[in-house]
Amino acid sequence: MTAVAVARAPYARVHAPLAPVAPLSTLSIAASVAPVAPVASVAPVAPVAPVAPVAPQRAIPAAYVKRGPLGDPTPLVCTVAKAALEIALGANGIDHLARWITPTLRTTLLRQQSLSRRAGYTARGQVSVARVRLCRVSATAVEAAVVATEGEMAHALALRLEAVSGRWLVTALDVG
Repeated sequence: MTAVAVARAPYARVHAPLAPVAPLSTLSIAASVAPVAPVASVAPVAPVAPVAPVAPQRAIPAAYVKRGPLGDPTPLVCTVAKAALEIALGANGIDHLARWITPTLRTTLLRQQSLSRRAGYTARGQVSVARVRLCRVSATAVEAAVVATEGEMAHALALRLEAVSGRWLVTALDVG
């Protein structure tokens, strides 16, 4: 067979005619297929009620999720007081406190650290916490008084912690 050219629009394609297809009655099915046995009686299935579509749940930001009450801040007070005194005396490590103090306190501690280093201050010994006293000012605020020792020298520290976004944050710090 040959393709017949017909006058068509310039964008139309001319195709060769398709090959003839054998009728379905002449097609053979593979003889290896086993006949299906009849199924025993099956209990009728009860119709299922249509389910209403469920609206997708929106993710709630972690800052807005209601959390349980905050725990005892005493261990955090001890850790922050010791690190703050070491920094005020000229040691490194301000980055360890960045999560627990406000940016204003960070700037103040960096200034004190710089002054101690310029003055050539050297620590008299290891810093340790001798005593901690806590006072709950409100449900979301705690004030603490800390006595820390540096060798034989004693230092007084005062801290205020507030509950912010489900954690304690030091908002005020005085080193004596």
